[in-house]
Amino acid sequence: MPRPAVLVVDPEASRRRELSRGLTSLGYEVIPAVDELQGRRFAAELATAVVVAPLGFMAPGAEPGGASAAGEGSSPDGAGGAAGEAPAAGTSGANGRRTLLLLGEREEQGQDLPEEVSYLATGGLAPGELVRRVHVLLLGREVGVEADSQLESLVGDLALLPFLELLRALQRAEVSGRLVHAAGEVTLIGGQVVAAVAGAARGLKAFCRLSHLDSGPVRVVPAAADDELALGRGGGEREILEDMKTLIIRALEDRVHDAPDPRATVRLEIGAGFFEHSFTARQKEVLAAIPAAGTVGRLVDGLPATDGEVLRALAELAAMGVAVVEEPEAAVRVVTDSTSDLPADLARAHGLHVVPLLVIFGDRIFHDGIDLGAREFYERLEAGPVSPRTNPPPRGDFLKVWRESAARQDIFSIHLSEKLSQTVVNARAVAEEARPALAAMRPATVGRPLGIEVADSDSISLGLGLQALFAARMARRGLELEAIRGHIAAMRGRMHVLFVVDTLDYLARGGRIGKARALLGKVLGVKPILGVADGEVVAVDRVRGGRAAHPRLIELFARRVDPQRPVVAAVGHSKAPIWADRLRALLEERFVTAELLVTEIGPVVGTHAGPGTVGAALFQPTAEELPLISPLGQIE
Repeated sequence: MPRPAVLVVDPEASRRRELSRGLTSLGYEVIPAVDELQGRRFAAELATAVVVAPLGFMAPGAEPGGASAAGEGSSPDGAGGAAGEAPAAGTSGANGRRTLLLLGEREEQGQDLPEEVSYLATGGLAPGELVRRVHVLLLGREVGVEADSQLESLVGDLALLPFLELLRALQRAEVSGRLVHAAGEVTLIGGQVVAAVAGAARGLKAFCRLSHLDSGPVRVVPAAADDELALGRGGGEREILEDMKTLIIRALEDRVHDAPDPRATVRLEIGAGFFEHSFTARQKEVLAAIPAAGTVGRLVDGLPATDGEVLRALAELAAMGVAVVEEPEAAVRVVTDSTSDLPADLARAHGLHVVPLLVIFGDRIFHDGIDLGAREFYERLEAGPVSPRTNPPPRGDFLKVWRESAARQDIFSIHLSEKLSQTVVNARAVAEEARPALAAMRPATVGRPLGIEVADSDSISLGLGLQALFAARMARRGLELEAIRGHIAAMRGRMHVLFVVDTLDYLARGGRIGKARALLGKVLGVKPILGVADGEVVAVDRVRGGRAAHPRLIELFARRVDPQRPVVAAVGHSKAPIWADRLRALLEERFVTAELLVTEIGPVVGTHAGPGTVGAALFQPTAEELPLISPLGQIE
């Protein structure tokens, strides 16, 4: 695919030559400029998509932290203004959106730059490494995924750019390197997949498993050169021979909807009719593996066939009556709502049911996370002109979930703050009205009356999400309803939520701004730091420029918890994976993180926070609480 044109402005001749030669060898059209004056003239006259220049290339009098790196004379097409002015960053020229990368010696020199301007500290970087870093930025532009702050890798989120779409973009850009997710990684050479690993699975099996991911941060680590890469983590020969089109078809065919929980037990049922069945080769393979596997997860991991092939054969055997799959069931069913912003696969893995709130665009009603995901939502939000509204779930949605569980399980239903939504109020009302009918559904053989607890989290987003996740883990560990209720109540006041919004307009528009209203109409370029206290949004602090916001969040968190003791943290962002990645790195650097989640903020919270929001929920457990809330399998 065509590479973008690059304007390289550098008075240092040797570095200018190295950059020009290196980028040209990678297929980019490079226009070198010997000084800033010539660079400004070229930027104004030429439709270069990317400008690499020294720090002084900012327009004279430009406001650090403002919206543009150009003066008022910029031309309407964004190609630049009069000679003597820097090109506008983030504006559109003949070749599309313009990217401005400024080079300085030290990291702190870029702190006050506008967020849309990239910055790289070059002190100590060898020429070849500088070329590689600039190449990462250029690849991000081609692929549609932003480079991290050090220009070492590309950072995205599968909720915004699905796995297979991202792979197709990497193929078009002929990227060599690794695509890394918490669940595994894929290795590419020249845009073609050559290896994959996901847990114990490798090759095609691992690729198909990873292709089913629908959320979570993802990192693309480009290779230094398109040579013989070490294939995957283990090295060795090429594991995947299929071309991209064939791989994508295999992945789509392999998907299994409503797959059983990996922890579900599986056993053979050998009755009188067992030997009357005629089994396929795949079914025989699965039958032979069931006794040693014991669970669906071990069965799937232990066979060379893809997950979909194994699960379909298992379903066929269960339909014949020769295999029995029994889903794990805790004594307590935990329910929350979609403002918890938990990744769907994480909720499913914990048996956590999420009731969706409603998002309304004009006369269209969507269910948060069901028929409206993060990607489509942010596209609609930014396209306008209709502003979305949100509503609590219909009362019948709570009743439907509770009816599914009442016969066998108690119910712990935890929701966003009553001061932010009527969701928990509606849930309480349904619980009171329906309690007698739900209790009547429980047979006497269960041995205990139905328990229903509806809890107000006094929080929202991942502050709610962590509480729901902790409750689900306690339920899976066998705690009863009263114990879960007591533990969550004790934790609630120690759940710290801080976040930075790009603008307060969305919170004000939706009426959720609470005590932060005092910050409205403040100085341009100042980023408000907000928090959740006593169930409502409050102003905590403000900083000048978005780059200063994340270190300040860390300082504020460090005042609230002991950095030397383990914490559980969750980072959420609305269409800002780069900022989420930066906040994640700062949290890991400052705190002892027993667990750290990163996720995309969903449509309901995104309606009120707006694009560009990033924040975190932080909880410091006691020594007694930590084993109860740690990931399943980590303590047991």
